[in-house]
Amino acid sequence: MKKHNLRSRNKFGMTGRHSWMTRYRRHAELVSASILFLLLAGCKSAPAGRPVDALELIDAESSFYIAVPRAADNVLIERIITGFYKDASESDAKMIADRVNKVYCGLNRSRHGTEVQASVEGNIPKKYLPKVLNAKNGWVVTDYTPEAGTKSYKVYSGPVEMTFPSDTIACAGRNLEGMLNKFDSLSSLPAEDSNILYSELDEVLTSYLKGAETEIRFYANKPQSFLTILTGAQLDLKLIDVKGNFTTDPKHPNQYFLDLDFRFKNGTFLKAGKTLLTLAFGLTNSQEQIIGESELIIHDIRIDKQQLYKLLSL
Repeated sequence: MKKHNLRSRNKFGMTGRHSWMTRYRRHAELVSASILFLLLAGCKSAPAGRPVDALELIDAESSFYIAVPRAADNVLIERIITGFYKDASESDAKMIADRVNKVYCGLNRSRHGTEVQASVEGNIPKKYLPKVLNAKNGWVVTDYTPEAGTKSYKVYSGPVEMTFPSDTIACAGRNLEGMLNKFDSLSSLPAEDSNILYSELDEVLTSYLKGAETEIRFYANKPQSFLTILTGAQLDLKLIDVKGNFTTDPKHPNQYFLDLDFRFKNGTFLKAGKTLLTLAFGLTNSQEQIIGESELIIHDIRIDKQQLYKLLSL
């Protein structure tokens, strides 16, 4: 397996409950068909002004970040779609996922659930939006104009709240207004000012997530819940942060190879953490690499894909 330098950095004539359930199912089918038509339709209009990168719209208020390119795991993209939109069928989710290039997510986990902010890079046919995302189909459509801008953007509230600021970007989840503010500001810059990514995340993390092409990359600045789900144990490792990548095991498509990069608060915590991680993952010496006094890199941990889906609450 190729190693990566981790530091380089979604009126029927019946009565009673049966009638209600039938209407509900038909409404869900209509919404599902509407979204599918929208995302499969296609649109070739060229963007005006500076093109905005989907990653630039993710804010710095999450504790876990993940970049999922379609090339790395199309099934995970399908799970993200059905996670945002529960009524999407498996076949619909697959066809929608085929229109997506990459998904960036920021997550916050609490006892009340998982809060997600998503920015999706793909082919968004905006001219079809009024035909399918309307009141007749169960959507509440509102206009939002950034305080410092003049352009108005549509926000669609239904099974999920989302907005489509351009032909190549879809946003969903937490802080949509903030994402539109950022999009409006960046798109008004000169077209030639596209060589710099104006991300709220630090430069190293931005570069690291942006570079995800054939692997899933993630970063956690509060990694406790992440490690608990992966290992099945409560590990108090005194970490500053952890990042890493998932790549599909070519011999076992239902599994990933996982590389992890831990930064401990000091060398003493690294020694204790290394022992706990070795037991939790069943590591060998060849899988471990210590850098400096407080950084531990672990290579080629084999895990079931369902563990990552559980982490993302999908």
